[in-house]
Amino acid sequence: MGSFGTSLPGLAGNVPVATLPTINYRLLLNCDEAEMAKLLSVSIREGFFYLDLEDEDVSQTTCGYIDQIYNFMRTWFNQDLEIKLQDLQSNYTDGYKATGFFAGPYDGTRDAYESLKVSHKGIKAPEASVPAAIQSERALFEAYLTRANSIARQLLSALSTASGLPPAERFENFHQTSEDSNSVLVLLRYPYVPPAEQSKTVGHNKHTDIGSITVLFTDQWGLQVMAADSQQWQWVAPRRNCAIINVGDSLRFLSQKKLKSCLHRVVPVDGQTSDRYTIAYFLRPDNRVSFIDSNGAHVTAQHWHDVKYEVFRATQEEQRRDTILTGGLEPAVASGV
Repeated sequence: MGSFGTSLPGLAGNVPVATLPTINYRLLLNCDEAEMAKLLSVSIREGFFYLDLEDEDVSQTTCGYIDQIYNFMRTWFNQDLEIKLQDLQSNYTDGYKATGFFAGPYDGTRDAYESLKVSHKGIKAPEASVPAAIQSERALFEAYLTRANSIARQLLSALSTASGLPPAERFENFHQTSEDSNSVLVLLRYPYVPPAEQSKTVGHNKHTDIGSITVLFTDQWGLQVMAADSQQWQWVAPRRNCAIINVGDSLRFLSQKKLKSCLHRVVPVDGQTSDRYTIAYFLRPDNRVSFIDSNGAHVTAQHWHDVKYEVFRATQEEQRRDTILTGGLEPAVASGV
């Protein structure tokens, strides 16, 4: 599954590598009580962990889909910008976002990544509304969306069981595949940053995720998470046959803030010589679901999604006015770095 670095590249600032727990997916599928209890503990304490997929059935392996999607991304993102702009997103959940669309970490700066989104509702829409490249690989994207959704819902089911939730309150009930939602697959490319520019470039500003569960694959360094104990940034190492999972805002709110969502960001790596690619699936609640958000307001999942998405676009000054970007978590450093 791609080319994994076996050691940490040279990095400025002596940023440590996070020691994230690992959850075994096969054990969750087998309803192993100890593994489900471990998942709940990890989701309460860290909110970030590895999901070991190595024991999956080879014929249905997620990693096989991931390799195919990486190949698609390297071809699609290396097209001329004018071609990619033909697929410019017209809504929140489908299409292309160019570099610089969102605010960056410093006043007056913009983000340093581009993305292509593919949603469940988009892939099922008439072909005319789907980018031609996605149409040509429709079977692949339909299969992976189904697979990623299944993984995320299995995590919700295990968390519900370990939490002892009654049937009506189980987390997966708020994420019905038959209901309208903003769940989406996002393909991200962080272009190579020359060494002279790396000290003032952050590919993706600090934030918490909008939705409930994020299923992320990357085979390159760059992701950082805010450590709960030290409130310092730590590198998240890429691991073969493992997804990186994190709890998002919506699941935190649905759990009455029992479960933990974490600040994270993406930064350039010293010695980086190529673009960085990431495949992220965001499971979000049904649009009609409601909860109390970070500002204490009673809102629907649709409202939280739309408002937070617009906050990413806002200026740094506007972002600092409320708690939406960081999901109600206090930033570790006032400057945002």
